[in-house]
Amino acid sequence: MKRNYTFFLSVILLLSFLTKIQAQDDLEKTLSKLSSSAGKAYVNPVISAFGSNLNSGWVSVLPSATKLGFRLNVKVIGMGSFFSDEVKKFNAAGDFFFSSSQADQILQASGYATNHPAYTTLKNELTKTTFSVNFSGPTIVGSKNEGLKVKFPGKTISAGGQSYTLQPYELSIPEVKGFLDDLKIFPTAAVQATIGTVMGTNVSVRYFPSVNIEDMGKFTFWGIGAIHNPGAWLKNPLPLDIGVGYFLQQMKVGDIFESDASQFGLYVGKTIGAIISVSPYAGLTFESSKTTVKYNYQSNQVVNGVPVPPTKVEFELEGDNSSAFLIGLNIKLVAININADYKFAKTKTASAGISVGL
Repeated sequence: MKRNYTFFLSVILLLSFLTKIQAQDDLEKTLSKLSSSAGKAYVNPVISAFGSNLNSGWVSVLPSATKLGFRLNVKVIGMGSFFSDEVKKFNAAGDFFFSSSQADQILQASGYATNHPAYTTLKNELTKTTFSVNFSGPTIVGSKNEGLKVKFPGKTISAGGQSYTLQPYELSIPEVKGFLDDLKIFPTAAVQATIGTVMGTNVSVRYFPSVNIEDMGKFTFWGIGAIHNPGAWLKNPLPLDIGVGYFLQQMKVGDIFESDASQFGLYVGKTIGAIISVSPYAGLTFESSKTTVKYNYQSNQVVNGVPVPPTKVEFELEGDNSSAFLIGLNIKLVAININADYKFAKTKTASAGISVGL
């Protein structure tokens, strides 16, 4: 009974950890102020975290080198990808329409007061023209105390036979800030069931029930994969367990993110002990992941005095991990397994799990 309490307590803790991700504003509202180019740069850090988390924690105990055996294991896993300071800010170029109030700021910064005879003409030119600008500021994992900056490049406008020069000016859009507020680790959790061993093969299925993350929407994912020990076909046992595995995953976060990930891995491990045992393991993995991002962008453009309706923005980004090396340790205490590992890759990720089974 005590073991069951330990197991289910771990489930509760992991679910609580995931749902404690705090956000200051609704993500859909934040993204609605970002064009495609700025939106890609803004969300990019979590794209690699999504993929690396999905491609982590699959293997902690390798299949035995037997053609027919019995293994049933249910595990709760927590995965966390680490964010460096370098990914908490971004710079991107893109097109932008200035609003009426933003045009006022640009004109006044260049010394044109509202009573200037050309003020209305200059303002109309600013608000009806698409400008190539530079965006800079916090990414989705940056600080909530920083806002988006839009750099007006400057322009010379001709009106009434005269030329008027508008100086470069940097505008602030405080509504777009670090949504996850300097998050250090992006967490994911899952429940995984593994069954085997048939012809040296274990099959694993992974699932996470739909849970609402504050201001981001419902989070859910599933995955399936298998790992095979070629030693099952050898007459003489090998000194180490070896494994070849392939795993597929899919994850959704609200209506904004949908990720697919896959991993092929080569693994090696050694179990020391029986009822109570220690099993170090290592692996070389080859990974891929991609995330489709969808949201509605509300431009500042106005046509005949009416704001243009929101436009659907959709783009696909790939995670930056293509290969990784992991090391880990599994400790078995009768029917309970506790494991932890660390993945060395461009996006570094740690995972830990606790499981019960035979």
